[in-house]
Amino acid sequence: MNDSYAILDEALNAANTSEADAVFISTDQNISRFANSTIHQNMSEVSAELTLRVFVDGAMGVASTTSFAPEEIAQTAGVAREAAKHSVPLAGFAGLYRGGEDAPELPTYDKSTATLAPAEKARALRAVFEKGRADGMHFAGSYSNAATSVVCANTHGVRRSCRVTTAEATIIAIHAEESGYATAIDRHPIDVIAIGDEAMAKATLRAGVHETIDNEPYDVILEPPAIAEVLEWMNMITFSGQSFEDGSSFFVDNIGKQVVGSNLTLADDALDPRFLPFPFDLEGLPKRRVTLIENGIARTPVVDKAYADRLHMAPTANAWALGSSEHGVALHLSIAAGESSREELIRSTRRGVWITRFNYVNGLLEPKTALMTA
Repeated sequence: MNDSYAILDEALNAANTSEADAVFISTDQNISRFANSTIHQNMSEVSAELTLRVFVDGAMGVASTTSFAPEEIAQTAGVAREAAKHSVPLAGFAGLYRGGEDAPELPTYDKSTATLAPAEKARALRAVFEKGRADGMHFAGSYSNAATSVVCANTHGVRRSCRVTTAEATIIAIHAEESGYATAIDRHPIDVIAIGDEAMAKATLRAGVHETIDNEPYDVILEPPAIAEVLEWMNMITFSGQSFEDGSSFFVDNIGKQVVGSNLTLADDALDPRFLPFPFDLEGLPKRRVTLIENGIARTPVVDKAYADRLHMAPTANAWALGSSEHGVALHLSIAAGESSREELIRSTRRGVWITRFNYVNGLLEPKTALMTA
């Protein structure tokens, strides 16, 4: 971390302005891809990037580099300053975050995830392949792990650092004309065999039963990968500061109003250890739970510090890229659980479709109503 802070200090000094911040991210990652129950690609990569943001007379400029020699950092700072000189000043910008609050301590790093070797992943995948071979099952997908260091700083003395690990696996089980899909992601090691079992169960659940559904309304049960795809699009079209400012978000003129059923509460919660917890955003603001929709009532979009000032809102600590055009992204969205299990939902559905995931989503049809096709 000390080397990272030294790079950030070099960048902030080179910025030559009273309003600047920087982020240094380094990652050691590995991914194994497989098809036809055979690992066909194993890739490892170690990378690092410095991003510097400067403000000149209220206008913002951003530049990045993967070379950290002093002269390269100075050149990056020059590019950022030049970009700021050619940008329009941000209306209402009151300056970068000045600190004063501690970031929460969260379980973000797991050594066994960071050190998971390709050979160990291969052995786990082979167990999945062997388990399905007797039933004529073939598998495709990927299995990855990564260890990442995130360090940020600004000219007001804010300093944050965090190490995180991520393990992720996606398995598609293919059986004759059927297939099953399962996926998981966590800061800690994941059970690949259990993911394979889920994919196999879905591939054989309705084996040989093919039906054509008519063009009529159906009740729908969405599994987590499907609702995650919907929420990913909602991030782009309605949750961000940019979509609120340009009027395309359904939050516009609806804050404090009932916009959906009272059984829906949607929050961005990076503090929940069941998700991928992270203690601060890349502007250095401590993370907290932010409720976007509460019992069907619209509460707030997510905004970075720059657009919080512009929109006269409280910042929600949702800056995940310096200079991002979204000006706020919710990466830890959760829907408050109901009282029924998946099995109970299925039993209570008389005419319905159970959807595991979506593909080829288009969420740009009517952003104000979040109409999508997939």
